[in-house]
Amino acid sequence: MAASSSDHDATPLSYFEYFEYDRQREARIGEELEGALVEAIERSRMSILILCEEYPTSKWCLDELVKIMECSGNGTKRPVLPVYFRVAKSDVQFQKNKYETAMAAHQVKGRNNHKLEAWKSALSQVGKIYGQRCDHKT
Repeated sequence: MAASSSDHDATPLSYFEYFEYDRQREARIGEELEGALVEAIERSRMSILILCEEYPTSKWCLDELVKIMECSGNGTKRPVLPVYFRVAKSDVQFQKNKYETAMAAHQVKGRNNHKLEAWKSALSQVGKIYGQRCDHKT
């Protein structure tokens, strides 16, 4: 994220909006996690994860989760705050329901077993962390 003289005036939301815009602009289908995104994860002081039913269908999200959990020491070195948005914490931790279906789909697509195991491990670890449950309709 580029620094500017007005950084102290920026709200946290503006950082998220900038980061999401920049990530979408730079992301290319099939590319691995790299560059500025990895650096941002490594430099962050905490991570907020919005976990929903569609989350495990994205290899990008899962790769980011693995990196976040590695950098945070599975939540022991720096805070990781999961928000369980219309998904049960146990579904994430034990890869049940949509999470189980998504992992099976990745396996069918021939995802590397090492990567698949890393994703499952990261989901299990984040699922152990107490977070905010959000089931409200928006």
